[in-house]
Amino acid sequence: MRYNYYYLCLYVLFLLGLVTSCSNDIDYTYKGSNYIQISTADDPAIAENDDRPVTVDVLLATAVETDATIHFELSGNEDGVLNMENDGSVLIKAGEKKASFKIASNHKGLIKAQRSMTLKVKDYTDPRMQAWRDLKLIVKPSVESPTLTEEQLELIKGYKEKYGLDLNQFIGVLKCNVEIRYPEGDIGTFYDEETRSFEGKSVITLSDNATAERPILKMIDNPLGLTSFLWEILKKETIEDDEVWMEQPYNQAMVKAINFSEDEEEFNVLLDNIELEPEAQSISFVTTVQDVNGYDLKNVPFEYSFTAWDRWKTMGEQGKTVSVLEGDNWVEYSVAELITEYAITLDPIAYLLYSSIDEDEWENEPSDFIEPKGSFNEDTFTFQFSWDHYNSGGYTQIYVTYTLNK
Repeated sequence: MRYNYYYLCLYVLFLLGLVTSCSNDIDYTYKGSNYIQISTADDPAIAENDDRPVTVDVLLATAVETDATIHFELSGNEDGVLNMENDGSVLIKAGEKKASFKIASNHKGLIKAQRSMTLKVKDYTDPRMQAWRDLKLIVKPSVESPTLTEEQLELIKGYKEKYGLDLNQFIGVLKCNVEIRYPEGDIGTFYDEETRSFEGKSVITLSDNATAERPILKMIDNPLGLTSFLWEILKKETIEDDEVWMEQPYNQAMVKAINFSEDEEEFNVLLDNIELEPEAQSISFVTTVQDVNGYDLKNVPFEYSFTAWDRWKTMGEQGKTVSVLEGDNWVEYSVAELITEYAITLDPIAYLLYSSIDEDEWENEPSDFIEPKGSFNEDTFTFQFSWDHYNSGGYTQIYVTYTLNK
């Protein structure tokens, strides 16, 4: 169910309204549970060699009357890969309902594969408090700069001689700042705020499609700093949508058949064909891509890999069948039929690629469309573009600024 703090606050206000409408002779103070909401505006994915902490925001439904302490625990962190500020102990002062603390890498170099961790409320000193939901974090092995071939090094040397463009500044592990502005129609469903900003890192190399005349880049890890954001939206479109998506018996059958486990799944994104145009100092990154129905769209050509979708697709290719509860009866379906005829899928493209972004197809008033642009100078390179997804109410505006390596 797409519950979030927006709906929680409405629920509390509703209860307050019921209380205040009954009598002028009673205590109007809300006496119900004081829910603990934890969230982060940062990228919740951390590399082990990352110096960037994740700030966790703690928000209560109502202010506490006296000082209260909340203790958090991090499931999956038994070997101490991450460190919680103050050992996960957070003080909420009397009269307040907000606090924050940081989680950072211990730089131990312990993990060899991606790991999911869950931040949970362990206990609290105020008996009215109650945990609302957990927060998922992803820890990745240390991010390293890509190794370039002799051919790639020769191409980079040629760009310097031909264009005066030092492509070494664009290659490696680069920091970026991301700003996301959400459409009005998505506030309270997919998002709780109008704007979100965070820092990230991408691993960038020279594309295999680069030629002596065309410098083309490829982002091989966390392209445009958006992998966690895209994963978040995919989950909200599918497994976290208890009201619609997870109510469908066909989707339920798929999730059960593949033994879906959020903590075990891997979701990765690549972005190729980012072409630099040295004379104009512009960047071309929007190309023709195909949606799940084979229609051509102008969009950012993200390439997705998702383990849950891989397993479901393989079951279809192997001729497997699943049982679906239709009313009171179980009906056997081939997985291939469910994918092709019923669109029962976890293919990220089905949910994260919706329309063309080279022109305003939503025509909302006021317009939420921005023209896709990319540019670079001696210090930075930047991207801006509109983006939408299957159940969005308009365009999300995305702005990304990278700092060049020196």
